[in-house]
Formats: sequence, C-alpha cells, structure tokens
Amino acid sequence: MGAGADWTNATSARGHVPPAHMYGHVLRPEDLLGRAVYGSAVPAPSLTPWVERYWSVRWELGPGEMFPVSTLDDPSLHLTIERGGVRRDGTDGAGDWITGPVTRGRFDVQLTGSGSVLGVKFALGGTTAFVHADLRALRDRTVPASDWFPDTSGSLHGIGDLPADAEQAAPRLDAWLMAAHPADSHEMPAVRHVLALLEDPRTRTLAELEERSGFSARSLQRLVDRNLGVGVKRMLMRARVIDATAAIDHGDPRTLGQLALDLGWFDQSHFIRDFRAVTGETPARYAGRLRG
Repeated sequence: MGAGADWTNATSARGHVPPAHMYGHVLRPEDLLGRAVYGSAVPAPSLTPWVERYWSVRWELGPGEMFPVSTLDDPSLHLTIERGGVRRDGTDGAGDWITGPVTRGRFDVQLTGSGSVLGVKFALGGTTAFVHADLRALRDRTVPASDWFPDTSGSLHGIGDLPADAEQAAPRLDAWLMAAHPADSHEMPAVRHVLALLEDPRTRTLAELEERSGFSARSLQRLVDRNLGVGVKRMLMRARVIDATAAIDHGDPRTLGQLALDLGWFDQSHFIRDFRAVTGETPARYAGRLRG
C-alpha cells in the first residue's frame, strides 16, 4: 500500500470500488462495500516492518438482517476490536480478539444489526517482534487478545476507547504498539527473504523455492512454520489461488483454463482442487456468481 491513508468511505459506499489490497483476499469485495463502510491506514514508518495496515469496517443493517463476509485463508495475524453484531465459529459479540493464521479454507463471519470492527493486520511474521510465542498455537483459532497481549483489556488497556475508523485510530494504535518496543527476531531476515520469493510469481513449486532461497525443503518448512504458523506448501498454493481470485474479481478476460496454465497449474483438476480448498468454491462457480 502506498504512503498515507487509504480511506475509502465515499468511493465504496457509492461506487463499490475496492482498494487494491482487497482483491484476492476478500471474496466479492464489491458486495461488502455495498453494505458497509471500509477504511484503512498505514502505520507509522517505524512500525512498517511488523504491521501491514490498520483497517476498519462499519455497518448498519436492518432488523433481523445478516450479511456474510468471507476472506481467503490468511497466514497473517489480526488483532480486532469488535463492537456490535459479529458472529463466527467460537466467538460472538463485542471484545478484543486475536485471530491466528487460517489454514482451513475461508474465514467466514456474519454481520448483524449495527457495529464496527477495528483491526490491526500484522505483517507476516510481524507479531514475533512484540511477543515470543509459538504461532502454531493460534492456527485456525480466535482467542481473547489478552491471551496474546497481556496488557489488553477492554479496547486495548492503556489507550481507552478507540475511534471506530482506521484513519482516526491510527495515531493511538501507533503509540500503543511502539510502546511495546518491537524488535526483529534473529530469524526475520531469512523469513523476509523467503516471503519475497513467495511473492514472486516465478516461484511456483517447493523445488523452485529451495533453489532460489538456498534452503532445503526441511529448513524452509521449519522456518515458515515457526514464524508464520503455517506450512510452506500451503503458502505456495495460497499465493497462486490469491492471484487467480484477484484476476477473476478484476474481470480478467482469459478463460479459466488459460488462467490456470498461466499461473502454474499443470491441469484443470489441480486448479479446481486448490481453488476450492482455499475459497470453498470451484473457479467456475465463483466466476459465475460475479457475472450474475
């Protein structure tokens, strides 16, 4: 994301134009922006090695109305301050939460009534700069934030009630996180090197990642699993599915077969299997809903 805030109130509410970082991460982002107000802001420069962005969603639905929101499986950790009607497996309602890396496909929530969510999306591996714990313990779980950041209690103890939108809350979130004196672990340079290779579309297989990184498959698995809480093979598959989903959301004119080949799948069956594992739908069904 570029410098400065990316506050999309007016655009999303009227034109349903998502910010670039939503594509490939939020399924059907235009639908969400037609029902809620989304905002985001970048953290202070001193925090950008560990914090990707602050984000917020605010909504007002009718009586008894429920709106589903789905995001793709995400190895990032999110700290959220939730007010009002948010429902998902394991947790309901207001509170401060940590959601760990998602590895079981989509992450689904239901918005009801009126409410808001203010979130901190940590950079991959970024939470290791703030707390020393095994990220695998948070895999596919949402837990009270106080379990992870012990000084949190009721909208982040020490900074009081936060504004409901990301841009307004950003300075206070910056101050709270900087007060923790974040610092890289000794493994983070290697983690960032591997993540940069995973972002490169030329890295499509574990063998290619081994060759380009200089690490063995075993070392890669241990490094990624410790610092991200997910396996390296999952990261490779997820990166390609995100690219495919973003292309479909953007209205890419290629056929699904050609898209699969261009993104490194050897055949349609493997493309369909991986796409369904991450999104919960086949590529054809997902694309058909968008066109409908």
